[in-house]
This record gives sequence, C-alpha cells and structure tokens, in this order.
Amino acid sequence: MPRAFSDVVSPDGTLDVRKLWTPTPRNSIIRRSQATNKLRVGGTGSSKSSDALMEVVQRYLMRWDGCHALFLRKNLTELKKSSILDLKEFLPAELYHWNATDFVATIHATGSKLFFGHLQNLSESDLAQYLSAAFPVIVLDECAQLSGEAYQFLQSRNRVNRECKANEKNEFPKPVMLGCTNPVGPFWGFYKDMFIKKKPWNVDADAKRAKDGSWWVPRDGSWLCVYNPSEYDYVHSTILDNPHLMARDPDLVRKLSALPKDKRDKFLYGELDAISGQYFDCWEPGVHVITREQIAESIIWQPWQPRWLGWDWGRVHHTSAIWMTLALVKQPSGEFRQKVVVYREYVDKGKDYKELANTISAMTRMGLPQITEGQRRKTMSLDAIYFSHEKFALQMDRQSPAMIMSVYLTELGLPAARNGGRDRVGRANLLYDTLKTCGIVVLDSCVETIEAVPQLIRDEKNIEDVLKLETKADDVYDGLSMGLFGQLGRAETPDEVKLQERLNKIEDPMWRAVQQVKATLDREKEQIEDCRPEWMRENVD
Repeated sequence: MPRAFSDVVSPDGTLDVRKLWTPTPRNSIIRRSQATNKLRVGGTGSSKSSDALMEVVQRYLMRWDGCHALFLRKNLTELKKSSILDLKEFLPAELYHWNATDFVATIHATGSKLFFGHLQNLSESDLAQYLSAAFPVIVLDECAQLSGEAYQFLQSRNRVNRECKANEKNEFPKPVMLGCTNPVGPFWGFYKDMFIKKKPWNVDADAKRAKDGSWWVPRDGSWLCVYNPSEYDYVHSTILDNPHLMARDPDLVRKLSALPKDKRDKFLYGELDAISGQYFDCWEPGVHVITREQIAESIIWQPWQPRWLGWDWGRVHHTSAIWMTLALVKQPSGEFRQKVVVYREYVDKGKDYKELANTISAMTRMGLPQITEGQRRKTMSLDAIYFSHEKFALQMDRQSPAMIMSVYLTELGLPAARNGGRDRVGRANLLYDTLKTCGIVVLDSCVETIEAVPQLIRDEKNIEDVLKLETKADDVYDGLSMGLFGQLGRAETPDEVKLQERLNKIEDPMWRAVQQVKATLDREKEQIEDCRPEWMRENVD
C-alpha cells in the first residue's frame, strides 16, 4: 500500500523528510561515506536499490531546488517492476507529479526531477541521449549488468545541472555515483576491481601506483592521478541485514537457501568471489595455481617439451600473450603427472607491430622460471605462436596482420604465426575439460590469467560457449584458449608428427638425415615467404 501523506507530517504540520524512509544499519554506513562513488552490493532483499532511491529523494531532491537525478537500469521492464513501484510505495503521491510517458517524477516543493532510464543495448546510441545532460546524483541499479565503459561515461555526466539552485548556505549538492547490485553479471569484474580490490580498471601500461593506493599516469611532462581509492567505497549486506523484509516475508531465507549452491552463494549470502553463470565452475585456485614458493618442489621442467604462445591482439582491445609448456607437476599423492603449465603472460594495449614483436621476443628469452642457466638456454625460444583466424584475413594491400607480424617475429628468431582456429566452442570445451581433469596449472605470477578465468560466464544463447564481452578478461581468455586449442586441440595430425612418421619409414640413415634437413629448410622458407608482404617476396616467373 502506498504511504499516506499523514505518515510523514510532523505535529506542527510540516513535512519530516526523515520519515520518508529509515535505512537499515548497513545502508546507514554507506550513506555516511564521503566517497564520490558508492556501491551497495550483496544478497537479494537487503534493500540496496530501494535505499539508494530514497537517498536520492531525501538527500538531493528534497534539499535542493531544481536538482536533477538519474536512475538507470539495463532493462525498462525490470525498472517498471522494481524501482518505479518503490517510488510510488514509499513516496506519498501528494509530494510529486508522475509523468508516465517520460518516466519522470517532479517534486512539487522543490521542482527537482528524478529521471528513470535504461541502457538496453549498452550501445553508443543508448548513451548518446545523456551527452548534454548533467545529474548531481546518478544511480545504476543492478550495475553489474552495465559495462565499465558505460559507468565511466556516466561519470562525465555526474555534475551539478544548471537548473539546480544553491541552498541557504550557498552550497550546491556534492556529485555522487551510486551503484547497487548482486555480485552477479557479465561486468561484475569491473566493479569488483574498482570498489572491492581498490584498483583501476583498464589502466594504461605506464601507470604507477603510489603508497597510498592511488594510481598515476604521465601526461604532458607531469603526473596525473587516474584513480584515488578514497573516492570509491562499498557496503556489503544480505537479507539478514533487512529486518523489515524478514518480518514481511519470513520464508524468503528458506527459499533462497534451497537454491543451487552457486545461486545461493550469490543471492542469499551475496558472496563477492563466486560467480553465478560462471563457465569455468571447475576453476579452483588451490588446485590450478602454483605459487612462486611451490615451483621448485612442485614442477619438474622438461626443456625438450614444446613451448608455445597463445596471442590475441588488436589496436583497440588488450593484447594478451600467454606462454605455455608441458611439464611434470606434483600431485597431492606425491606422484608427478604431465600437465600444461602457464608460466608467463603479457597483457597491454596500444603498441605497434614492431614494439609487440620486440616485447614478445624479450620475454621469451627469459626462458622458464627457476631453472639452471644451462637449461635456460634451451628454453629461450618457442615452437609455435597461435593467432586468431581473423588475423589471417587479407587487407586492402593483400597483407594480413599475421603476415606483417610474422615478418618481425621471424627476424627475431621466433616462429611465424599459426592459425589458432575459429572453433570458439571447441576452445571453451577444451579449456573446461583440461581444468576439470586438472591437466593445467597457472603460475601465480600470471595475475591477469588467474583473475580472468573465474570471471567468464556462459552465453545464454549458446550454453556451450563463453559469452563474448568487451572486457580485458575476455581478451586474456582468447589468448589462453587459443594457445591451448592451437597446440592440443586440433583434430588433424600436426605437420611435425607427419614428418616424423614419414622419416621413420626411411631405412637408410644417411638418406633419412638428408630428408630431415631438407624438410626443415623447406618449412623455414615457407614460413618466411608466406608471411612476408608481397613486395618483399622473391619474384616467381
């Protein structure tokens, strides 16, 4: 039942704004925070969204004349069924005018406006409608469904609008961004980084972290702060922190407790590290991650084993290079088993062909970690480098990115690029099966890989595939899965195996040696010739 006007009027007949809504103790904590970006995160029924809505009403719309606020959610239908209904329930109808066409509530006493909107497609056109707008307070409800790019764009609109008037103390409202979410959604990784882990998202490679946790980048001869941890704060809550809902629906806890574990962890307990819809639900850091201190006793490197690179790169997205090899890894039983070992990674953006090739070459020459100098010399090269199939598409000048990059790679003594294949489902399934059977481990120095794998979620339209997103985690996954699939997942017999089988049939050892040398020279020439731009190739009549 909507709240009556008489419920919020003081004995003297004046409106008591405090009576409009009483925050729970947990939400009172985040209300007191001075941060300019505040996140309410946790389980279902903890009044995250409704409290953020009423904070906007009580602290902004009722306090300043002409103040504008924006309340966003991805889906308009969900917005109508949740926060718009909350507004009508908790705010007496006598206090505001509701425009059902534009979804705008206007407070009679102050003329302040609350705009409800949605970002259905997360597209530029969705955001373009706010290009010239200004809102001292912006709420992103279920924000883990909204990308980091959308959040950062809206930060640029988070300013005092020109219609807003100063109060009696000549003060204007302090702009603030409010987020509310269960720790569920394709973009939860962005909010977890920014609010929970206190680190910037998508930061430049040349950024530096100060002792106080702030991050700085060089700009025009000076240093610019791009992330200040004091500007980001969060509060975690569950239904157990909401006595009002517990009293109204005492059976809800039982219902949430009966959910499958992954959903129970999220919707009842609001756990920040578990992921509902997670594709690689078999990922377990205690099993799949080896620390620097464990390397010596847990891994027996075999320098003769192949070492290869999965590499996803582009101008706009992150470059993700993942080094892998086969090695003997210690089992809990004490026995050793051969596994794939991810031993190095490189994640960056913005470098050109030559810079990237030089970086990959330098990091490859570092060899395997924690081995003798003699062994290191045997591991300072790669047997294969796998690119995505898109990189082999010819461009206008009849060259492909793979061709151009391979010229630089071969000049540095690295192998030319190979096609890692176009089978996305095959890549996802192979990585899943390899994780499930404990056939792969990752060194703890590969931080981006370790953080990316648990962030990946299923594509609801194709449950066998990983949902494709414009995130760093997705780029890292592409490098990892492409390298694994390119080396181990191809159905056809590798050329090296075919050659060895052919050589084994030659009885004369001298002739066998001659054929092996010839095959090696032919392969090297083929790689170099095929990958050079046309103007660099030999003329053939």
